[in-house]
Amino acid sequence: MKASAKAGLEQFLTYRLHVLNKLAERGIGERYQTKLGVTLPEARVIASVGSFGPFSIMDLARHANLDKSQASRAAEALIGQNLMARETSTLDGRVVLVSLTTDGRALYRKIMPIARKWNLDLFDCLDESEHAALSDALDKVIASAQRRME
Repeated sequence: MKASAKAGLEQFLTYRLHVLNKLAERGIGERYQTKLGVTLPEARVIASVGSFGPFSIMDLARHANLDKSQASRAAEALIGQNLMARETSTLDGRVVLVSLTTDGRALYRKIMPIARKWNLDLFDCLDESEHAALSDALDKVIASAQRRME
């Protein structure tokens, strides 16, 4: 089904995704702040490094879906709290990687259940077939957007 050429802004995919993103970020951000005392960017940094291993700031920003400056500020704050540490890459001595400390790994284990619960809560308005259909549709739209960016 094609959208009407006269559709209003509220029907544009990018607008609707932006609205959903802001609502979702506000909800999860409040949970991280209230339950763990960390900001959303800090939680994303911890979750990314905990899930995928040490990163340079550039790679961290990409994986955490943050601007480089946001990723850098979050990493610096976490280093200051002894939740992350800097280390030199064994592959390239010019590259500095950030990794989780023991306390950072403990925080990661607290962040992920909150993230999983929030994700489930967002989808609980859909039945299984709707959830599967939405997931498949998003995969297709993301793949289409990626192809158009190449």
